[in-house]
Amino acid sequence: MDQHNNNQDQISEGTRKGKSPVRLSREAVVGLALHIADKEGIDAVSFRRLANDFGVTPMAVYRHVRSKDDLLDAMTEQMLASFDTSAVRETDWRDQVRGLLYALRQVLLDHPSGRVLLSRRSLPEANRLKLFEASLGILRGAGFEPREAFFIFEHFLNQVVSLVVAGDGYVQGSEEERQVWGAQLLEFYGGLPQQEFPWLVEAAPNIAACVDKDSHFKFGIDLLLAGVEAIAVSMRSKNHSAGEQKRAPR
Repeated sequence: MDQHNNNQDQISEGTRKGKSPVRLSREAVVGLALHIADKEGIDAVSFRRLANDFGVTPMAVYRHVRSKDDLLDAMTEQMLASFDTSAVRETDWRDQVRGLLYALRQVLLDHPSGRVLLSRRSLPEANRLKLFEASLGILRGAGFEPREAFFIFEHFLNQVVSLVVAGDGYVQGSEEERQVWGAQLLEFYGGLPQQEFPWLVEAAPNIAACVDKDSHFKFGIDLLLAGVEAIAVSMRSKNHSAGEQKRAPR
């Protein structure tokens, strides 16, 4: 392939459609892949699809990403570039954790493909490492032992993804559609036979209220933090008892 054709292969077909040319780069390839994944799902991302959308050959795309795994890793990194770590400046570790969890939630709301990307088995790169390090640092600073800190962090990460996915299940569609679904839930559960399902009938307004994804997420995070706080209290109590025993006369 001569130099002229090689250069042409690195420019999108936008020029042939009267649009500004887009020079192919790793950032451009990864950005388009992330956009496709967010709109159509991870399975829609392929080198052939990227090449077609750019108007170049698949080999032109391979010059910027080595493999599908390399592409997915880069997509994860680009997605997490917007992660807001300002919560680490809070003085209370609970507020720090809450802030990071909400920041992660925002990333996942902005990038639906993130739920799959973060679940992949792969070695983390810079932005994921920063997220992991900040989270573990908060928990270690709160007094948790290394093993406990890691387990808490791991569960937090998994539960945020689960809460976002569950929240989406409740609230798919427009605001009007969500309200209609809430009314249907209220009518269904509120209309069950009282004698056979007394607790479900009682809970009907709360079941219908689950169409509010913000309340759903907040309660889930409150529940998680309450559990972690209980662990912290238990840990402090054990440490205090151990200290008293050491000071006691023999």
